[in-house]
Amino acid sequence: MGLGVLEDDHLQHVPGTALLADVLDAQQLRYRGRDTSALKHGTGRNADIVLVPQPSESPRDPLNWPQWKKELLLLIISIDTAVVGAWGPMITPGFADMAKQFNMSYNALNGGLGWAIFAIGISCFFTNGLAVKYGRRPVMILGNMMLFISSVWAYHAHSYESLLASRIFGAIGMSPFEILTTAVIGDIYFLHERGLRLAFWGLCLSVGVGGGSCISGYIIENLGWNWTYGICAILYGVFILLIFFFVPETVYKRDPAYNIDLGTTDHTEEILDANTNATRVIPVGEEPKSETEKKERVVRLEPIYTGAEEKPYTFWEELKPVRGVESEENLLKIIIRPLGMLLYPQVFYAFLTYGLSTSWLVVMGGVMAQIFTVPPYNFSVSAVGLVSISPLVAALLSIVAGPANDYTVKQLARWNKGIYEPEFRLALNVLTLVLGVIGFFGFGATLEKGLPWAGPVFLYGLIYFSIGFLNIGIFGYITECHRSKAPEAFAALNLRNVYSFGMNYFISDWISSMGTLQVFSIIGGVHIFIMVLTIPMWVFGKRCRSVSARVPFFRNITGHAGAGGR
Repeated sequence: MGLGVLEDDHLQHVPGTALLADVLDAQQLRYRGRDTSALKHGTGRNADIVLVPQPSESPRDPLNWPQWKKELLLLIISIDTAVVGAWGPMITPGFADMAKQFNMSYNALNGGLGWAIFAIGISCFFTNGLAVKYGRRPVMILGNMMLFISSVWAYHAHSYESLLASRIFGAIGMSPFEILTTAVIGDIYFLHERGLRLAFWGLCLSVGVGGGSCISGYIIENLGWNWTYGICAILYGVFILLIFFFVPETVYKRDPAYNIDLGTTDHTEEILDANTNATRVIPVGEEPKSETEKKERVVRLEPIYTGAEEKPYTFWEELKPVRGVESEENLLKIIIRPLGMLLYPQVFYAFLTYGLSTSWLVVMGGVMAQIFTVPPYNFSVSAVGLVSISPLVAALLSIVAGPANDYTVKQLARWNKGIYEPEFRLALNVLTLVLGVIGFFGFGATLEKGLPWAGPVFLYGLIYFSIGFLNIGIFGYITECHRSKAPEAFAALNLRNVYSFGMNYFISDWISSMGTLQVFSIIGGVHIFIMVLTIPMWVFGKRCRSVSARVPFFRNITGHAGAGGR
């Protein structure tokens, strides 16, 4: 048992588990009796950190890209994500006035425009399929083009029906940024670097969702709600160019032996063997179930493909919108695969925790005008927008979740004799539990008692801050449990948008009939339940990863023919 994570006795290597730290108290640790100094390591204070995955020798391998190229790519898609995050809720400060303009009730407008949320959840399946089949780059370009078109459309919309149609079309364009950024981070960064980058992306997303309303409130009040889309159209036009020129394809098929965190064969030992023998042992057929079968297993020798002879892509080659077919799998199977991945214990756990928790934030953003434009607050449209300063500040502060998560997993790996388990990413969920309880229960209580606006606004931000720690942990956990199938896993998680869509339809009436105290107390109770699920996931997570790697039912879902493990 490693720090409470139960061991598995069935596989030689459980996917996700990896050697991460091999120096303790200035002493070189030995991995299964082997000296691991030949593996590639980090630098500086991370000199004891083994690079996971191990980079190949190819200049085409994104892990070998110059650091500036990685950071520029991340900066562009993260800021783009901020605008995408703002695009959905940016008109919510004007809902009260828009309901009058369209001669509708507030709840009907909020629920009707919520069809865009539903469209995101469903379109993620198709976005994922296209990204796996043809790469991340063309799908991101296409998503931005759809958002540009929909923003121009919404700017010229003068009826509810036209606005709704434009938002549904644009929501399809939003879906790449819901599922692909985490996969891109997994493509270009090493395990110990991902927390900070995930936090930066999450920060940009939260700043967009929370901060966009601060600005849009003034735009709506002074220029009209159509202009929020006009400004977005300009921004998306810029991002189409930036992605075209500076965001190359990140998919790279390195030799499976370099992926020491994946597969049921111990690739760490294969790399060490390759450094001395230039060959590796590849098991044939199913993973052996007994020691006798293991001794009798037929093996073949084959050199590891290093990719050293590959030439780097030229700048002009990287500009191709579509590089070609990246997967020979059937597109239809790829599209429907995320549904099957919800049957994986890790993915289902993430769906419940991340999915439900972030859905509360979407729902809360949609009722801010309902809560604060009536007594005792009587806020104007611009003042309702300013309420979003609280989650904006919280999002800025929650950037600490990334470094904190990276530090925590490295420290836990050191305490665990250098072995990293993906469950270590979930350690900081305890902060989400405590701060979320204070936030949800306090938010409902302060509104019910009509306390000064500073109370509920602060607690609104506290909820955002707490969820920031959860998101980073879940993003890292799923990426490292299913790095090779990350887009499919995150497409499955984003079915939570269907739940958010349903909540949008009745949240306004629910608050009107039961009051904020009861509504947010129920939400707080659900929050406690889903956070407590982290305990069994921590304890049994490694065994769940073993089951999903070796049981034919799960292997068939992801298209793996065998557990031999590459």
